[in-house]
Amino acid sequence: MIPFSLTITMHSDWHVGSGTGRAELDSIVQRDADDLPYLPAKTLTGILRDGCEQAAQALDGGLTGQWNDWLNVLFGDQPALATTPLENEPRPAIVSIHSARLDENLRQALGQKQELRTAIAFMKPGVAIDPESGCAKEDYLRFEEMVRQGATLTAEAQVNFSDAYPGLSPNQYLPFVQGLLTAGAKMVQRLGGKRRRGNGRCEIQLDWGDNGDPLVWLQNNYGQVPDVPELQPTNCAVSLLNNTLNTDGTWVTVPLTVITESPLVLPARTVGNLVECLDYIPGRYLLRYLHKKLGNCVNISQAIANNALILTNATLEIDQQPGRPTPFCLFGEKLDGGLSKGRNLYNRFQEVSPQGIQLKGERGGYLGPWTNNALPAYGKVDLALYTHNTIKDEIQRPSEDVGGLYSYEAIPAGLTFQAELRVSAAVNQQLSTNDPNWHDLLTGKTRIGQSKKDQYGGVKITVGSSSASVKTQLVKSQDIDSNNLLYVWFLSDVLMRGDRLNPTLNPDDFTQALEKELGVSLELREHPTCFSMMVRQRRTESWQVRWGLPRPSLLGWQAGSCLVYTVEGNLDPNKLKQVAIRGMGDRRAEGYGQLSFNDPLLTDQNLSQKQRNSNVGKSKTQNTTAILLSKNKNTQITTQVSDDVFKYARLIEKAAWREAIQSKALAIAQSPQKREEVLGIKISGEDSCPPMSQLGGLRSVLGKLRKRNDSSAITSWITALENVENRREKWPGNSLRQIKDLVTDTNKIWQILNLDSKKLTLTDDGTSKLQATLWAEAVRTLVDAMIRAHKRDLEKVQQNH
Repeated sequence: MIPFSLTITMHSDWHVGSGTGRAELDSIVQRDADDLPYLPAKTLTGILRDGCEQAAQALDGGLTGQWNDWLNVLFGDQPALATTPLENEPRPAIVSIHSARLDENLRQALGQKQELRTAIAFMKPGVAIDPESGCAKEDYLRFEEMVRQGATLTAEAQVNFSDAYPGLSPNQYLPFVQGLLTAGAKMVQRLGGKRRRGNGRCEIQLDWGDNGDPLVWLQNNYGQVPDVPELQPTNCAVSLLNNTLNTDGTWVTVPLTVITESPLVLPARTVGNLVECLDYIPGRYLLRYLHKKLGNCVNISQAIANNALILTNATLEIDQQPGRPTPFCLFGEKLDGGLSKGRNLYNRFQEVSPQGIQLKGERGGYLGPWTNNALPAYGKVDLALYTHNTIKDEIQRPSEDVGGLYSYEAIPAGLTFQAELRVSAAVNQQLSTNDPNWHDLLTGKTRIGQSKKDQYGGVKITVGSSSASVKTQLVKSQDIDSNNLLYVWFLSDVLMRGDRLNPTLNPDDFTQALEKELGVSLELREHPTCFSMMVRQRRTESWQVRWGLPRPSLLGWQAGSCLVYTVEGNLDPNKLKQVAIRGMGDRRAEGYGQLSFNDPLLTDQNLSQKQRNSNVGKSKTQNTTAILLSKNKNTQITTQVSDDVFKYARLIEKAAWREAIQSKALAIAQSPQKREEVLGIKISGEDSCPPMSQLGGLRSVLGKLRKRNDSSAITSWITALENVENRREKWPGNSLRQIKDLVTDTNKIWQILNLDSKKLTLTDDGTSKLQATLWAEAVRTLVDAMIRAHKRDLEKVQQNH
């Protein structure tokens, strides 16, 4: 893997839309989890491919040639654009580009101040012009959000030959790849929306380290481009000749923590142009990572085939434990109860429905550890929605022919999930023989899910804790109910097959399979007022990324389903324990088929009388120490940044100050007492004191106030007024003196506005610099707002009389 980076400098305002609007805005820019604008990886990849296409056509002298073939090696084939049936496996991309974001120091500083995050963008109006009349069309006024120019964003990227061309020597081909990508980046002039109307002007620079200038190399060697390498087919065959990895009934578990570093798209199903996402990470998405990390120590495929390795689903972490799917036997009061409120929850396996109260089933989220005294902590994954489009080259707009507009639901970045790796004692022994510290090999980063080569799928995996990884423990046996009842809770989806080996959703097939595993006879409990079976089905769909084709759907029972059986016979705790750790049904190595027996939450008979501990789930105290950006020094409260970053930070805080000045001036001007206190103007009866003609003169002369030295013009105007008795008498009390103080005392305007400078400042000397720069504008804004408010109130008084 050869890493490199992209630096994108925006020379004009830019707009990479999210596909949605908000309040008065018809189109807002796309923001990341920190609520900051960024350049999505898909946008960067698309615009860079477009630039490389131009470079390849120039090098080949047309639309075909070896450079055009290399373009498909870099960015992969596009099966959606194929006009004939595909005969060969599509090429995957060897170039992976991640999203471009602002400087990390600037992001941290902005993360503490909402006003500044808002000021980084502004609202821009636009209209549509009627081509016949040349005038604006009616009902075509729109408002779009624009990010301010001057931003510098950076993105990480890699060139990886190993997956598709494992036998290839990268050094032989890398100079050609670097040359084509660098030339393509030079061809990019603009990106984002409205880029043909002046927005999105940019410059992209690629940093390859100390490998010389790729363009100079390309200039001297462009005629010696090598042939495109052959794609190596993926061999997934598993040999079953070696059967030494069979499980012997003893298992070792390793807790895994998965932190999402970028949004994850884990398809649940596709509805129209929307790809819906799961709210957990199925174990199957981590098997490839497991092959890479442990493949040198043990045959992972062999272990899976022999049911000697299980990777459970990674679910949301709650109280440092993997969350368990909400059992469907829980119901909350519809108007004032449920897991989200932490009260009025009923276990319908044990409790009857209350009279006169409407209940609603709990159908989502995850539960934390059970304490018997209070309701368990509750967590839910709030999925984010991202909209993309595919541009058709001929018309340079989205088109249904090439995919058009589509949306991804995704698990947001920054969430923590937990899973378990379970291996048999034989597999553990073989792993330990090859590497005594094999648990540590599992720590690392990878990318999973759909569209993982660019914008989505980044995760960081760690082993739960050092002590936990060393002191691996056996799963505890499940207690047997004293009433000879067996409670079964599906902790993951369960896939079963019927007598004809077809997928089945018949509960009797599950009962028969469980009877066979436990060696007892099971019958659903008969209860006159409570439920004994709460199961739901789920159909999971997925997508073959390389071919762009759907995979077979998986049909099974949904996680959270639960049943109560009456047991006939002697239930062996060891068999119960083995089923709980091995699971039941198909694809158990991928996380399916996980069960829990006789969980105390399902057997609790007084759940409706309990509430959640209010201290559980409270957010930790955040560090509120403000970080200021500096050009010259790096201290505990200041961070030194480059001139470009400092300049952009100053631009943002200046916009925030202007917005704050306008808002505060309008708020102050609404009060007649404040107007009299600051300017000495008031309404007496139906008359204005002074008359509006005098206030018009004040506004006119204040319009010339652009800097501090201009205050002499206002003081001269006031002196001239005072010298004429007829005019002086029109100004009440000390109003002229008050106005003179306002334009001569540079601190008075800031005392009146009383802005919270800490919330509006990013740079170490920002407050003093901005007060000096914006002083004249602040005075003009306040006086203008007060005179306008005074006039509105005067008109109301005159109308009422």
